[in-house]
Amino acid sequence: MTIYGHRHSHHATTADHPPLDNAPRVPRNITHSRINNFLADGGQFHGMGIHRGLWKLRQSGPPHVALKVYSVPDLKRISFKDAVSQEFKDFRLGQHNFGPSWSTHWFHVAIVIPKELDGQQVVLDWDMGCEGMVWSTDGVPLQGLTGGSDQARHNFIVTRKAASGEKFKFYIEAACNGMFGVGANDAMVADPNRYFNLDRADLVVANEPIQKLYHDLSIIRGIACDTDQDSPRARKALWVANEVINNFIGDDEKAIQACLDLTHEFLNAKNGTGQHQITAIGNCHIDTAWLWPYDETKRKIARSWSSQLDLIERYPDYVFTGSQVQQYEWLKELYPALFDKIQKIEKGGQWEIIGGSWVEHDTNMPSGESLCRQMLLGQRFFEKHFGKRTRVFWLPDSFGYSAQLPQVLRESGCDYFFTQKLSWNNINKFPLSTFWWTGIDDTKILAHLTPAETYTASVTASEVYKCAKNHHDIESSNESLLVYGHGDGGGGPTPEMLERLQRMRNVDGLPTVKPGSATKFFEGLEKNSDRLQSYKGELYLEFHRGTYTSQALVKRGNRKGEVIIRDVEILATTAKLFSNQNGSDYSYPTDDINRLWKLLCLNQFHDCLPGSAINLAYVDVHKFHRQVISESSLLRHKSQSFLIAKRSTDTSSHGDKENQGVIVFNTLPWSRSEAIVSPEKGTRWSNQQWKGEYEYLLVENVPGLGASGYVEHAKDFKSVSKEKAAYGLFILENTRLKATFDADGQLVELIDKSSNRGNLIPKGSRGNVLQLYEDVPTYWDAWDVEIYHLQKYVELKGQKKMQIVSSGPLKAELCFKHKISDVSTIEQTISLSCIGDRLEFDNLVDWNESHQFLKVEFSWDIVTDYATYDIQYGVVRRPTHYNTTIDSAKFEVCGHKFADMSESNYGIALINDCKYGYATHGKTQRLSLLRAPKGPDEHADMGQHKFKYAIYPHQGNFTSSNVMQAALEFNTPLSIRHAKGKHLDSGEIVPSLFTIDGSHQIIIDTIKLAEDDQGKGKQVILRLYEAYGGKSSAILKSHLKITQIRVSNILEDDTHAVLEEKEGGFLVTLRAFQILTLKVDLN
Repeated sequence: MTIYGHRHSHHATTADHPPLDNAPRVPRNITHSRINNFLADGGQFHGMGIHRGLWKLRQSGPPHVALKVYSVPDLKRISFKDAVSQEFKDFRLGQHNFGPSWSTHWFHVAIVIPKELDGQQVVLDWDMGCEGMVWSTDGVPLQGLTGGSDQARHNFIVTRKAASGEKFKFYIEAACNGMFGVGANDAMVADPNRYFNLDRADLVVANEPIQKLYHDLSIIRGIACDTDQDSPRARKALWVANEVINNFIGDDEKAIQACLDLTHEFLNAKNGTGQHQITAIGNCHIDTAWLWPYDETKRKIARSWSSQLDLIERYPDYVFTGSQVQQYEWLKELYPALFDKIQKIEKGGQWEIIGGSWVEHDTNMPSGESLCRQMLLGQRFFEKHFGKRTRVFWLPDSFGYSAQLPQVLRESGCDYFFTQKLSWNNINKFPLSTFWWTGIDDTKILAHLTPAETYTASVTASEVYKCAKNHHDIESSNESLLVYGHGDGGGGPTPEMLERLQRMRNVDGLPTVKPGSATKFFEGLEKNSDRLQSYKGELYLEFHRGTYTSQALVKRGNRKGEVIIRDVEILATTAKLFSNQNGSDYSYPTDDINRLWKLLCLNQFHDCLPGSAINLAYVDVHKFHRQVISESSLLRHKSQSFLIAKRSTDTSSHGDKENQGVIVFNTLPWSRSEAIVSPEKGTRWSNQQWKGEYEYLLVENVPGLGASGYVEHAKDFKSVSKEKAAYGLFILENTRLKATFDADGQLVELIDKSSNRGNLIPKGSRGNVLQLYEDVPTYWDAWDVEIYHLQKYVELKGQKKMQIVSSGPLKAELCFKHKISDVSTIEQTISLSCIGDRLEFDNLVDWNESHQFLKVEFSWDIVTDYATYDIQYGVVRRPTHYNTTIDSAKFEVCGHKFADMSESNYGIALINDCKYGYATHGKTQRLSLLRAPKGPDEHADMGQHKFKYAIYPHQGNFTSSNVMQAALEFNTPLSIRHAKGKHLDSGEIVPSLFTIDGSHQIIIDTIKLAEDDQGKGKQVILRLYEAYGGKSSAILKSHLKITQIRVSNILEDDTHAVLEEKEGGFLVTLRAFQILTLKVDLN
């Protein structure tokens, strides 16, 4: 007999009642160490611990386990059908290793049950150190496998009751990457040459009594060590665990039963009725890309969700939730058998669809319409394939939450919001757990931040205890959500977690825990909670602030993609409506638009757009952004060509003269006048100014949401001066502004001629000051810029490279080129047009730095306690001081197109075309331009960058200004087409599709055909918003034949509200920052 322990002797005098203990009392810390050693899976005392006895039988190698392998060449990921048609070669453990990183190896596994395992549940114990998936021979994924010790999933049940000689065959698809990719160091940079060994492929049988004892002890140990150690239950738990070790003999059934009697007696003590109530929901947070590319995620989904489907069959009370609609669509396309299973199980309540958005996206940087499309795409998919929408918005891992989200979510069918990320704050602790989150328009949504402070819990006593201890609102809401399961790389809950959950349902010393859905949890909050606090505005994450700037090319691709796809929808809608009116043929590109929106939304995943993924992931991200922009350009060109061609056939000719010129399309809802560059080489239409071979032209009064023609002829233009003043200063000046620069390109004077404020730059200060900061965070390289970076920087000056480029009369330009360092340069062109009200800075940077942060700084003669930042469909105000740690924690913040500093009667906005990071303190504004992190993408941001920013001074404070319009114009260029022919004439070519009369505060953003219109052009969706923070009314007008306009929502539902007809249009009234979706029915 092999003895793993010794018979228990009390050293007690049993003649006494109660008995006299003659052994010394063991100090608590020593007992803790003893218990930890006994439960450890490794270490020098492993042979004396419980892990040694978890499995009682083991067989390996042929004939019982025969392996063949096919290694897929060229790092391809092939289908099951392709894989099984290949030639497989015999393989034995230790024969060779497998790699390199990202390669795939298919194993054929043939099993013959040995006599010793007859009648037993037989498990394959497989550990290759990497991820894998078990397939049936008919091509159905059965379960995922995770090798190694981190988030391990080694066991696959071959049969629940084996018969001697019985044969089984299946395949294992092994992927040469771990759960967290192939990172080589703490920077998480992918190692392209990782290799993996198949260490185990054994048939094993569980020692069920010892496994049950192990699960019991894990709970008892948690109560003893991870709750209040001075409580009676914790002290009793410590005693029980110690007694179990004293009684334990690994191969003695009576001894094991005695141990189980001890644990059962302890765990059968029930809770009181007032205990904290926990709902436990399984999940496997799968980053859609992070330390792996999109294509590997597609396999992670199948591995993770097939494992959960298996557990759902084994544990009838288990409830699992899966988010990210893109992942469901991938599963439907690539693994239809799994998708079909999920559809069926969801109806029974064990699988909960959740989230509603296309991916778990970043919410700081996507535009307002992007937030809407995330929900529209997601909820419509759920409705189509599951017959329902989700009410729970699920975003546990994004890096802060926009103040406009509550309204977007409510308008998208969501009543509840779940996250936990604010627990990562590194300066201030977020003060609430269950609360009403209130957006900038006063929309409220019920929110819960799990007090367990994780979305990858393991169902331990420590986590359960933490739910009660950390709950900030337990007096008014005695419930919390425990979100458990291996995550980030997927995987999800394991059988061990579910065993612990069963044992902790109702145990004295712990809160009550029950499995359940997130939706029912939130419904319980509504029913059972008392008065809850409200939190107004953004949920700012005091961490990961570098993500507003990392991967600048991705930020640029996102902004440019959002702008051009908006152009496509407006122009395609215009073309379709025009074709309906004229009986011509134009096909609205519904499928193309949806496909491009899906790609754009996919790239907004919370590790892609923020810049925190590996280099390999960004190969796809950049490819998809290029695809969105290039295909959108073609679609826009097609709709414009249709409008131009149909206009020419409908317009009478003005004689036989062949005119040529430009047709200018304006997709913003107000008329615009700008200096543009001709799309045609060598013209002399205006005969005033050229940029190389291309002529500058002035186009005036291009109609909003329309187009105008401009025929070659000269006009009398006001000029813009550009001169070199005394003392080496350079001046740009028009009728509105005068800007003076020194030879380094720094702005020393800015005069607004419409005001009497004098120099807008304070004495002794400068603007356009380029600064280079040392950027070394404490750990998370691509994610973080830390508060101390502001203490160490250099100014880029002293090179005196300013030159005059052009002198007008339409646009004056200055240019300088600076060396940032020995390996990086910046070339900047500063310009002012003859009618311009903003000063523009066009930049070309060759960037090859390491852990440096490039910013530009402006100081203004403005006194204000706050700055106003553009966000989705509105703005937020943030302090310009460091009075409290909450204020100073916002040393780097996110904004979209502008940040504005205003007094009561005057202000200045800093506008950009593709940046998101800002820092404002006192009179100083900084725009974050480029970072240079070295992990997890070792090449992040290296290379060439183009970006623009501008200065826009304005009368009045922000709310009475046109800052939003100026920023939209800066980001939405006029679209210019060369045209020639007898039909070409000056003036309106395409009339304004819609106009807003009576309010500059209400802006039309989106114009598209309704989702259910099927491209017919009978129903148009408009999305408007109030931009400045005050209730406003206006008249919506159109030349279209409108039968009625109904109020809808982001999901385009019908409502009973209809707009009132008034003054030749329709009356619209919006509250502050309201998003209003309208459904326009056309005759």
